[in-house]
Amino acid sequence: MSGKVHPLFMHDRASLAQYRKGRGAYFKARYAGRGGRGGGNAGTENQQQLSTAESSSSSTSTWAQLSQALDSIDGQQYGSYKRLQNRRFEHKSPDFTLSINHVQTDAYAPPSKISVRMDWKTTCFPTEYAASDIRQIALADYLSRAAAACIRSKHMDRSVGSGNSGWSGPKGGVFSINAPAQEVLPRTSALVLSDGDKSLETRFTVSLPARGRTVLGGEAKSILCNNLPELVERTMLYSSHLAKELNTHIHCVEDQAYMRSQLEARGLVAFVGNGSILPRASGASARSMTGKHVVPFKSPPELEVVLKRKHDSEVRGMGIPKGITLLTGGGYHGKSTLLEALQLGIYNYIPGDGRELVVTSPNAAKVRAEDGRSVTGTDISAFIKNLPAKRNTDAFTTDDASGSTSMAANIQEALELGAEVIMVDEDTSATNLLVRDERMQSLIKNEPITPLVSKVRALYDQHGVSTIIVVGGLGDWLDVADNVIGMDSYAPRMLTAEAKALSKKFPRKVVQDKNYGTLPDRNVGFPAAILHDKPPVARRKDFITVFADRALQDPSQNEAGIDISGVEQLVECGQTRTIAHSIRSLAHVKDAEGVHLKTALSGIEAEVALEKAMPEKLPGGDLVAVRRFELGAAVNRIRGLESRAARAEGAQTGEGPKKKARIDH
Repeated sequence: MSGKVHPLFMHDRASLAQYRKGRGAYFKARYAGRGGRGGGNAGTENQQQLSTAESSSSSTSTWAQLSQALDSIDGQQYGSYKRLQNRRFEHKSPDFTLSINHVQTDAYAPPSKISVRMDWKTTCFPTEYAASDIRQIALADYLSRAAAACIRSKHMDRSVGSGNSGWSGPKGGVFSINAPAQEVLPRTSALVLSDGDKSLETRFTVSLPARGRTVLGGEAKSILCNNLPELVERTMLYSSHLAKELNTHIHCVEDQAYMRSQLEARGLVAFVGNGSILPRASGASARSMTGKHVVPFKSPPELEVVLKRKHDSEVRGMGIPKGITLLTGGGYHGKSTLLEALQLGIYNYIPGDGRELVVTSPNAAKVRAEDGRSVTGTDISAFIKNLPAKRNTDAFTTDDASGSTSMAANIQEALELGAEVIMVDEDTSATNLLVRDERMQSLIKNEPITPLVSKVRALYDQHGVSTIIVVGGLGDWLDVADNVIGMDSYAPRMLTAEAKALSKKFPRKVVQDKNYGTLPDRNVGFPAAILHDKPPVARRKDFITVFADRALQDPSQNEAGIDISGVEQLVECGQTRTIAHSIRSLAHVKDAEGVHLKTALSGIEAEVALEKAMPEKLPGGDLVAVRRFELGAAVNRIRGLESRAARAEGAQTGEGPKKKARIDH
């Protein structure tokens, strides 16, 4: 490429090839060679992100030596705890190895990281539980839940202090594991390891106790030497669990994955099983709603299909075909509730959640309007062009997007990453991007926005991308829908025939574009703040804090970061941590033309996909699997991101043979 290159793109190209080496190569290149005290970029970051694999070369001590070590540092300065870092201790009966991977700097710092590894034969879990990725995911999820429940029941999640003992009083001692919610996701809190002899590993955090800045060795010994072995015995041994309950959990998760795998061959984008309980307890709880007023889902006869399960009988329910599907109905009748279940049908659920029989295409993306989000170099010309002052929309950039431009960008960015289903709710959309009626067409001649209603048919015909949209007051959509499903008192009805009849009775002039337009295809470069000494951090699900030097002079800048509150398919803070971790890794990749977004995110997703067990070399126990769509959404919202078209000749115009926009794996 000729011409002056932006400094953010002034890198060598070799590292990008890591993404093309296949599963395991990328993270192996990033982590496998690091030692506990050197290598990599910043010593502090390396210590914070030590994995069990990195401490495996350390000598192993006995459990008695752990007790002696804690006795020896009792009453000393807090830094004495550092003597335990990177050490391993063997416990007998049950046999397991404790690795102390990271020791916090003081009592107020983020907690220390430890892990427990037990030989698979010692656990006595049936071999078939580790026979596939999906079974390993389900087992790890079950064990993480069991560990969290044990920690709560034993009050190991409570501080040694009273909570109001002041700076000089006792504090710390809180023991925790990254506990799952309703979804069953690959996570690093528990892993089946296959390096050498098969083993099981669980990862915890513990805030090592202190009084002021003085080590409380006795309390630390109680936590690590006494409470931890009991926790391990109650969670990592097969005999400690109800075999029927564990079996049901694993089979339930495996059945959901098997049902989802049937959608493509059946020409479906989603399925909702009869008897499903879709509404949630509240806006603050993902648990299912209970009570006599709750209406179980029942498919309309016209859409009822049957899917098979591996471990149970066939399931009847509503199959949503490919194409354009309209969900409608009166207010409070359940149309948005149905869409919310569908948009999260990309995940598997625990038995009893109510959504175990709801499965959706794994490449479905929910989009919405997000006033104020940043957009960098996204081609939104399919929806918006001919702006005043001849502003270019082939590579649109703004720090403060309007509702329509943000929604157009969200759609285009999802398509860039290979979305095969777009989901939209009228309530969270920009109306002027959904529809433009005949009266407004006559009044406003010079309108730069082409609404989605004029594009969805071309989007499906030319790219194979289906649309599911909730509409309650925009009748123009009846003209373009292949299927119309009406929700009436939480019960779905097939209204396609009635909708078509009304379209003929009350005709509207709904313009249909023959060509969808161009899809984005970009290289990106990351701002220097991503590579700050302090890496990006996610303390909550909807925001990633990015540190910058200016925060040292102006503390108000410390909350600068990536706002992903509009990314509705994220369900756990652990996913956001994975995103923050991955963005940092992406920023390290050096290529003169930047990181090719689709290729890079596909490489990351190969490591942390929803259907793959998490790689054991990922650091810590608080990471959770995430799709390329949510990862890409975060990347696209980075303020200061640099972007350029990857290759003009490769842009997808939608002309010619029908072709789906997808990522090549």
